[in-house]
Amino acid sequence: MSENQFLETTYDKFVFRASLDCLYHTGECWVREGGGSVTVGVTDYQQKTGGDIAFIETLETGGEIKQGEDAGTLETIKTTMSIIAPASGVIKEVNGRLEDDPQLINMDPFGEGWIYRIEPSNWEKEKQGLMDARTYFPLMEEKIRKEMEK
Repeated sequence: MSENQFLETTYDKFVFRASLDCLYHTGECWVREGGGSVTVGVTDYQQKTGGDIAFIETLETGGEIKQGEDAGTLETIKTTMSIIAPASGVIKEVNGRLEDDPQLINMDPFGEGWIYRIEPSNWEKEKQGLMDARTYFPLMEEKIRKEMEK
């Protein structure tokens, strides 16, 4: 992705991005439409504030998930974070590269670090409850400010 496809802010030495071609769930996951499925990953904010990802536990292909429910976990040295499903449906694909290289999420959260591809079951309705990047971005900035004040 080129630089102009992101909203970007810098705090301390960290650059935080929100991809303009994604929708965002309040649980810090993103979703991108394409080819009859949706691709899911965690936000740049989530992966940066959580630390280097050492392990990922995902649901299996064929499993059903519901929007807002736990769809797996990310483990770092600092914490364990839930992957919140931003859409309901059937998991069509799990990013197998993450099993051997979970830090792809840290290196490229909006690209190679994607987690699931889902065949959505109620997409037209559910996407109405998600935020576009311009709506999500100020909420992310506020979370960053609070995190930096700790």
